[in-house]
Amino acid sequence: MSTCILWFRNNLRLGDNAPVHQAYTRFERVIPVYFIPSADQTDSWGNPTIGMWREQFLHDAAMDVREKLRQQGSDLLVLEGDPVSTLKELAATFETNAIYAPKELAAYEVHEQLQLSLWGKSEGIEVQFFLERTLYEPDDFPFSLENMPQVFSPFRRKLEKYSAPRKAWEEPVISPADLSNFTQLQGHWEVTAPAPDERTSFPYRGGVREAWRALEDYFWEGEQAVQVYKETRNGMLGRSFSSKFSPFLAVGCISAAQVMDELDQFEERHTSNDSTYWLFIELLWREFFQWTAYNAGKQLFIPTGLQPEKPWKPHFNARKYEQWKNGETGDPLVDANMKELQATGFISNRGRQNVASYLIHDMGLDWRSGAAWFESQLIDFDPASNYGNWLYIAGRGNDPRPFRKFNTKMQLERYDPDHSYVNTWLN
Repeated sequence: MSTCILWFRNNLRLGDNAPVHQAYTRFERVIPVYFIPSADQTDSWGNPTIGMWREQFLHDAAMDVREKLRQQGSDLLVLEGDPVSTLKELAATFETNAIYAPKELAAYEVHEQLQLSLWGKSEGIEVQFFLERTLYEPDDFPFSLENMPQVFSPFRRKLEKYSAPRKAWEEPVISPADLSNFTQLQGHWEVTAPAPDERTSFPYRGGVREAWRALEDYFWEGEQAVQVYKETRNGMLGRSFSSKFSPFLAVGCISAAQVMDELDQFEERHTSNDSTYWLFIELLWREFFQWTAYNAGKQLFIPTGLQPEKPWKPHFNARKYEQWKNGETGDPLVDANMKELQATGFISNRGRQNVASYLIHDMGLDWRSGAAWFESQLIDFDPASNYGNWLYIAGRGNDPRPFRKFNTKMQLERYDPDHSYVNTWLN
């Protein structure tokens, strides 16, 4: 019997999922696996590598996939340990012909892919990584990846003029697989669910069903908030000022192509305006960061970022860092956002720009410490978008401007003039 191990990473869904489709199309037996993230470690700044909100969201998403597979006579093996070494062991246990997985674009994950591919080649086991998280394949670009525009605007203009986003794939037929003989391999993943905060602007759990509920809410229910997205996108309070799709995109409960298909349907049935177009622009920003990360490799994470020629003066103050993380800086806009982040694992894009600018340009701290805290806490953490945006604010990304400094007092008066947001989180 031909057997394929299907390794789920940040693609926790069955529909529009190239490795899932390929595995169930080509092999008689498919063994789905997922690795528990290491939540009991700390990073170099003393932060937990995965905070409670992010871990809860990942757990919900993985369990949602497991339930869907079980409904169709299969299962999801949730495992502990290093993925590469464990997959090698599993391949022998299952007499495996192939290992299929999604292709990630950030440096650490790319290194994992290289390790596993080289091993597979030496063992005669087919190892393939399939792209599933982007709107475009490299072959779709009107330029080579090596010559990709370094700034967003020309990147956007070229794609809009010469390329079209890919369409989402249908969910494949899931073939049953009896994994009862391997239950001893299951890892121990207990998550203490944090109490939800009624003030949150993200009233969802992880998982495919919750992702589609979010799409339904934003596109089709009530006032169909997508129609006014351009006017509301700088908001900070409430459900509907932005789509809130980013957590689901980050862990793969939905794909960018599925969001794009839904947007196309909305425009066909209702209206196409500046706001629906601007949601597409946000998807292109995500695309830009994904491929920038792929091209940058380790440069995305080093102090000098994508501009190594600029001088670098490292500075860090642990006391100031704790004040920033805990929302105790004395700046109302910064503190409100940091309180919200701790209480929910999510803050608005406007809030992220302001707290990042404050850490870097007002407190004078290393931008990487802020990026690390976001990595720990955000339920929508994605290495490409997270580090790409921090580099942008620090003036070490692709943008030719030296840096992006926000006046938080002016930002407060402009985007929260009645102080409803800061009063919500500071009182």
